[in-house]
Amino acid sequence: MKKTLVAFAMLFVAVACAFAGGSGESVYPDQDITIVVPVSAGGDTDSYARIFAQYLEGELGVSLAVKNVDGASGTIGSREVWNAKPDGYTCLFFHGTSLLSEIVGLTDLDTLGYTIISVPVIDKTATLVAPASRFKDYDDFVQKAQNGEKIVASIAQGSYAQLGCVLFEDAIDASFQYVDSTSAAERIADMLGGRIDLFFTQYGLIQQYIENGDFISLGVMSDERNEFFPDVPTFAEQGADVSMDKLFYFAFPPETDRAIVDRFCQALQNVCQNEDCIADFAKYFVAPEYMSPEDSVALMEESKAVYEQYTPQLMGEV
Repeated sequence: MKKTLVAFAMLFVAVACAFAGGSGESVYPDQDITIVVPVSAGGDTDSYARIFAQYLEGELGVSLAVKNVDGASGTIGSREVWNAKPDGYTCLFFHGTSLLSEIVGLTDLDTLGYTIISVPVIDKTATLVAPASRFKDYDDFVQKAQNGEKIVASIAQGSYAQLGCVLFEDAIDASFQYVDSTSAAERIADMLGGRIDLFFTQYGLIQQYIENGDFISLGVMSDERNEFFPDVPTFAEQGADVSMDKLFYFAFPPETDRAIVDRFCQALQNVCQNEDCIADFAKYFVAPEYMSPEDSVALMEESKAVYEQYTPQLMGEV
């Protein structure tokens, strides 16, 4: 009888191990996951990460905590993930600024050296904003800029905020004066205070200021008008060849096992098809759409090649 019980126990352990991958280890995930967002709370990156975290919990069956680690153009938080154990319990949610930071030498981290999971959001709401107290519309802004009036643009070097302004400056043959800033919140406060004349942001973050008559949107920096605010024309429609979408990505530390990636990807794909999740993203005028690791890497490589064309401008050499 005793031998029978021992045999049964051994069989139970063997079956359990088989379901756990044959190694005796638990099936991923079996503990909480930390999503590191390398910017401060409250912006688009943080908001998108928190939406994803909410719905991924239902798919993965564990809690996903968003951890904001601001500083050094996202490098501090990104490095934390780079150095983390590649066990699937620490991941990065960031955007293409990491590629720009590489180009201008602000970081030695290789974005494509991470284990890229997916680019689940391509934000097509980028706009340039100007104070309504000084400019009537796009044409008025361009005319004044081309006539030599002082235009103070607020940016962070090696970021979308810088590239957006640089592209526009080049397209309209103007010359802006640049000042440093670290966040959309800081830029909004500076524009309300009359200290700056231009900054790059996502439309959803400044919609209330446009509706209140504080700011004007000079246009949307995408190839087509956004379905959520169709009355705002593109820059191309108004004569400036400027288009730049903002990509957001999930990534694990280098050398994370593909089985972990696949499990996370399946959960993320389900989340991107969840109608409630889609509705939450619609509040920011964007739509989540799952992209495979391979397609995501290809897109990021293509984007980096485009950004590299503007290295002199980003470095302040022209």
